[in-house]
Amino acid sequence: MSSNSALTFPTHIKTVLITGASGFVGRKLVQLLLADHPHLRLITTDIHRPPTYGIEDEEKLVAVAVDLADKEQVGSLFGYGPVQGVFALHGIMSGQSEKDFTLGYAINLYSHLNLIAATTEHAQKQSRGGESVKPVYVNVSSLAVYGGEKATPSSTVVPEDTPLIPETSYGVCKNVIEMIVYDHARKGFLAARTVRLPTVCVRTGAPSSAASSFISSLIREPLQGQPAVCPIASSPEDPILEEMGIYVTRTKTVVRNIAYAMGLSDEEVVGRVGKLRTMNLPGIKINTRVILDALQKFGGDKATSLVSYSKDPAVIAICETWAGDYDSSAVEALGFQVDSRETGYEDAVRDFVEELKKD
Repeated sequence: MSSNSALTFPTHIKTVLITGASGFVGRKLVQLLLADHPHLRLITTDIHRPPTYGIEDEEKLVAVAVDLADKEQVGSLFGYGPVQGVFALHGIMSGQSEKDFTLGYAINLYSHLNLIAATTEHAQKQSRGGESVKPVYVNVSSLAVYGGEKATPSSTVVPEDTPLIPETSYGVCKNVIEMIVYDHARKGFLAARTVRLPTVCVRTGAPSSAASSFISSLIREPLQGQPAVCPIASSPEDPILEEMGIYVTRTKTVVRNIAYAMGLSDEEVVGRVGKLRTMNLPGIKINTRVILDALQKFGGDKATSLVSYSKDPAVIAICETWAGDYDSSAVEALGFQVDSRETGYEDAVRDFVEELKKD
C-alpha cells in the first residue's frame, strides 16, 4: 500500500483552507495536497506568509499572513471564495504554552474559537446561497488531552476507558477546542472531526518549543554534526532511557493520516469512534534507547559522541504525563495507516537522511 493510497476527498470539496501552514506538519500537508490533488485550490495561512512553492496562480494557491487572534483577519480568509474544507493546524507547542500561559491561551484556545466561528458563519452564508453541503472541518489536536493514572509512560490508553485529564495548559486548550468542534458537529453547522497526533519524527528545521522536541533533536542535530542534549537522562546508562515509553509516528504517515481524515464521511467517523468524533491517530511505542540506537546505526560513534545528558525537570514533568502506548484499532479500521512496529522509527530516521541529501 502506498503512503497516500485511498486518499480521496468528497467531490464537493474544491477549496481547502490550511492554518499553521508555515509549520513543519503544515508545510508537508500543503506539499502533499499540491502533488496529489492538483484539482484543489488551497488557501494557506500563518502568522508569517507561508511558502508558495513557486506557484503564482491564485486559482491554485493563495498564501497569506494572518493573525488568527484577530477576528476580522480570520474572517478575511473566507473572502477568496467558497471554502469547503478546513485543516486547523496552528498552535504553539507544549513547552512554550506552559511557560507563557497568556500566549498559549491566545493561540491554542481563542484563535481556534475565532476560526470555528468564522467557518460556521461562512457555511451559513453559503447555505443561504444554495450550497447544501457542510464544510469538512479537521481539527488537529494532541494526545496531551490525556493525563492522570491511566496515562503514564507505562500505560496503554484505551480511548473509551480513559478519562481526559490534561496536565498541561496545552492539553487543556486542546481538550476545550475538541468539545467546541464536537458541538458544532452536533448542531449540524460543520462536518467536523478531531485527530490527535502522536509525537511526529523526525522533524527537520530548528528545534521547537515542544517538550518532545528532543525526540527529533537527538537524531537531527548529531547527524548534521551539531550537539544535542537528552533532557530526561543523566547518563547513557540511565534506566529511564528504556523505562519511559514514547508514542511516535513517522512524518509521512501522520501527514497522510491528517489528509485522510477529510475524506471520511460523518457517518463513518461516528459509527466507528462515537459522537465526539475524536480519533487518536496511530503511532508506535518506542523509548529513548531506540532513538540512540538508531543514531548509532545511521551516524556511528561520531554522531553519538555529540549527545550529552542533563536532566531537565520541566521536560521530565511533561513527559511523565504522556502515555507510552495507545489502542488505535478503531481508527486503523477506518483506514488510517500505522508505521511498522519493528522498523517504524528507523524508517523515520531514514526519511530524514534522505531529506538531508536533497538539501
